[in-house]
Amino acid sequence: MWQIFLVSIIPGLLWLWFFYRQDVYEPEPRRLLFLLFVLGMLGVIPAFLLELPWHQMYLNSLQQRDLVKLAVFFFVIIGGTEETIKLLILHYFLRRQPEFDEPLDGMIYGVTVGLGFAALENLLYAAAGRGWGIGLYRALVTSLAHASFTGWIGYYLSVAKFSRRSYLIPFGLLLAIAMHGSYDFILLSGIGIAGLGSFLLVGISMALLLYKMRQLESWSPFRPPGS
Repeated sequence: MWQIFLVSIIPGLLWLWFFYRQDVYEPEPRRLLFLLFVLGMLGVIPAFLLELPWHQMYLNSLQQRDLVKLAVFFFVIIGGTEETIKLLILHYFLRRQPEFDEPLDGMIYGVTVGLGFAALENLLYAAAGRGWGIGLYRALVTSLAHASFTGWIGYYLSVAKFSRRSYLIPFGLLLAIAMHGSYDFILLSGIGIAGLGSFLLVGISMALLLYKMRQLESWSPFRPPGS
């Protein structure tokens, strides 16, 4: 059991350390990131309870190869539920957070919530009999998927805060839902290119996310003159 725990949780913390290192000029307090990571983990509980009544719909649609119902399940039920919960966690946490003082912070917070959510989800998948092999795959790929989806929510939260354009927040949520739904649909609907397609989607999303992180870092008010 401890192997499953390590495979599921430790990679998420290592990814968190990687993203933490991207915040060069004014790193966020580690205790705040740890709290967000835990809140992301706790977000799995309401997501599971809201999604559970629809699980039979997924099984029936998969058996019948009903791609329309599968799309509804992955985009609306899974993507919509999970990304909305993550947004609510971020909004509640950030609304009075004095540490949210530079554009990159929103993305760091978003990635942290996504990694926390993925960590507990990975643990539950592995512990449910899927084995440590599935846990390792999810730790390496699915963790980055969740991080990138919620990272985009964090990006638009930052843009909304520092440009005073709050109407952009729903756009960030819709983008995260679209990416999450696409990832799950490709991976779990049984189409032939599942592994390659989902891997490419995560890779592209993460590459764009890191590009935006470097861009926002260059706009930091804490950046030393001439650097």
